[in-house]
Amino acid sequence: MNTSNITNYKPKAVASQKFYEFRTKLQAKCKENGIELRVVDRFYPSSKRCHSCGCIKKDLKLSDRIYKCKCGYIEDRDFNAALNLKDAITYEIA
Repeated sequence: MNTSNITNYKPKAVASQKFYEFRTKLQAKCKENGIELRVVDRFYPSSKRCHSCGCIKKDLKLSDRIYKCKCGYIEDRDFNAALNLKDAITYEIA
């Protein structure tokens, strides 16, 4: 095996392929178990939107693990995003 060309691979392309593989397996598992798989737009602000009041926090950084809104809502960032994705109005069924 010639390993000299390994550095020429595009990491983004490899990551994209792995995501496709993950999504394909997820779709198969959902279909097998009768679960509806919803896919929202990739730019949907699930992490930046307050689940309580709907306000979008533009200055939210990736390092911010706790979501704190001006309305007083405080929640784990990932849990807040999950609630927003659950309640998303526009989505495709995969």
